[in-house]
Amino acid sequence: MHTCIRPEGPFATLPKELYITISDFLNLADLNAFSRSSITAHTLLNTTLYKRDAASPNPKSLFWASIHNNPATALKSLSAGCDVTLKTDMDTRLSGCTSILLASFYNSLAVLKILLLDDNANPNLRDRKWIRPPLSWAVKGGHAEIVQALLNDSRTDVNLQDKTGDTALMIAANFCPRMMEFLLCSRQTDPRIANRQGWTPLRRASRDPDAEVGLLLARHLQLILSGDDGATHCQQVFHYAAVMGHVDIVQYLVKYFGEKLDPNANGQQFGRGAFSIASANGRVDVVRFLLEWSVTEPNLQTDWKRQTPLFTAAEEGREDIVEILIGCDRVGLDIPNMQGATPLGVAADKNHAGIVRQLLRASRPVDPNACDENGQTPLLNAAFYGYLDIVELLLGAAGIDPQLKNSEGKTPLEVALERGNQSVVQALRSHLTNE
Repeated sequence: MHTCIRPEGPFATLPKELYITISDFLNLADLNAFSRSSITAHTLLNTTLYKRDAASPNPKSLFWASIHNNPATALKSLSAGCDVTLKTDMDTRLSGCTSILLASFYNSLAVLKILLLDDNANPNLRDRKWIRPPLSWAVKGGHAEIVQALLNDSRTDVNLQDKTGDTALMIAANFCPRMMEFLLCSRQTDPRIANRQGWTPLRRASRDPDAEVGLLLARHLQLILSGDDGATHCQQVFHYAAVMGHVDIVQYLVKYFGEKLDPNANGQQFGRGAFSIASANGRVDVVRFLLEWSVTEPNLQTDWKRQTPLFTAAEEGREDIVEILIGCDRVGLDIPNMQGATPLGVAADKNHAGIVRQLLRASRPVDPNACDENGQTPLLNAAFYGYLDIVELLLGAAGIDPQLKNSEGKTPLEVALERGNQSVVQALRSHLTNE
């Protein structure tokens, strides 16, 4: 059916009627070989061969045409009565494939267009192994023209899920982001459909390093969620977008779905609000934007350690975030954590001299003598570790008391002497002498 044909050979002198008679006694494989024995045999028997193949329990011609993008073979097979909805195991990677699925998988556009003209064609029949429809296979393979052809067919269900619950859109988000635009422009695609792990395409794309991917989905959210009670889904997407620093998505969601969002609510798997995590992760643009949103509570403490966003940023050494936070009048600069340590105290303890400098120079005063539950002041912490730069910064702070003692009754000078931090000892003695 689809191999080379020999020129006239030893059967050239046979009457044409005898070719037909011989074919009646041959099985399908032998008939295929006989039809290729000569041009005459091919002319006389090719139609019969296709009809026999179409009527056989395991037809092959249409599937072969779908794999190799041979429209001529596909047309002959369909004309011979081959059922376009039959399935085959010719490709062991998939098993149970229709000709439409094979054409989609192998990027056989010419054959696919022919198959879709059949009134009985079903572009939604899935394979047995992955339970995945033709559209999803085409998306995974990045076959743009195949995807468009399937989307142009009104019978195609764009939201079918495979055995893992992934839709074509989720597969696009995972494997081929450029395919998402095709799917979303169909206006039938629903990015809210979750897979078995509870992930939706929109939520997945909001975590993608490529902000344009998430934004593309976010722009379609307004159309899809119009009139829909989608607060939970919106919050999930908003949370992940904030965590990953996609300020464009965050701005879009706040603009159109602000009433459904809470920047202070603990997010799934995180235990902290979107604003708090964005601060900890150094998402400067997101922090700046959310800080201007009146709904955001900038001093909300975490459930366990009772840390504010400023405390976390100071602990992590994120000077850019600290600068934004101390510039907001709503942010408390001395709110302690559960151990009583303030942002200044933890910055001194972690040797973040830049943040100590920022806090001490803030337009609103911070308490340089604030002590934690052990009586440790920022100066005591710096003296203990020998952080000379921080000691000098603190000694220059208004209201500093270098004589304050910790819970053991020791002053910063005594602590520095015990630790052998001679440079700190000298700085403290010089300051005390000049007082």
